[in-house]
Amino acid sequence: MLKNKISYTNINGALYPNLQISKDKEADKRPIGKYGQMYLNYLKDEHPERYAELRMSGELMPLIHKVNDETHEQIKDLSGKLLKQYPNTSDTMQKFRQHNTCQAMAEEIILKGFLYKIR
Repeated sequence: MLKNKISYTNINGALYPNLQISKDKEADKRPIGKYGQMYLNYLKDEHPERYAELRMSGELMPLIHKVNDETHEQIKDLSGKLLKQYPNTSDTMQKFRQHNTCQAMAEEIILKGFLYKIR
């Protein structure tokens, strides 16, 4: 008979198993983020065999966090470059619209060219 030794954490009277998904405990505790979740869904839907391989090897969560961080950084850099193309204005609402436009353009470019590719 095989017995699994699983430890549990008691939170308000409910026992939660202390499970570790990846090799890195910190990666398991850290929230995935918007782009990490998008990449996770992309892997599950478009490349289930790669998703299963990463999950079984314990490399899924570190990769998801890496993709999320790199995507945020690339969008920030590209939107800053796009924003420089607009003339300076003292109108706050105009600046806000320009920033949102550049952010949306950068996100669209980065999602198609960077996020949605297999790693």
